[in-house]
Amino acid sequence: MRHSPDHITVAHLRQHKGLRSMLVAAMLLAMPGAATAADVERGAALAEQWCNACHSVGREPPRQFDAGPMFADLAKQDEAYLETAIRRPHDFMPEFPRLDDTDLADLVAYIRTVE
Repeated sequence: MRHSPDHITVAHLRQHKGLRSMLVAAMLLAMPGAATAADVERGAALAEQWCNACHSVGREPPRQFDAGPMFADLAKQDEAYLETAIRRPHDFMPEFPRLDDTDLADLVAYIRTVE
């Protein structure tokens, strides 16, 4: 007997492991941000590479020569603010033409973890 999709039960899913796996994969891909989750570790590496000269990028106290705010203070800002501040540099902050959308998401994700 064939069942329509709205009549699929847990028992049916147990019988058809392949179907269950496909449904789980489809649900994970459909979750917002699942396919494009930011990489915090990569963001930390980018911060060390691009930001460390002017910002305290970790949990260390501010340094005497820091020209920009500490990441611990920036972490209190929302993502939209951080994205705008990085995309549209100001004061002494340089432009980052090689920073693509993935880089930006990773960097912002890292900044948001610094306390």
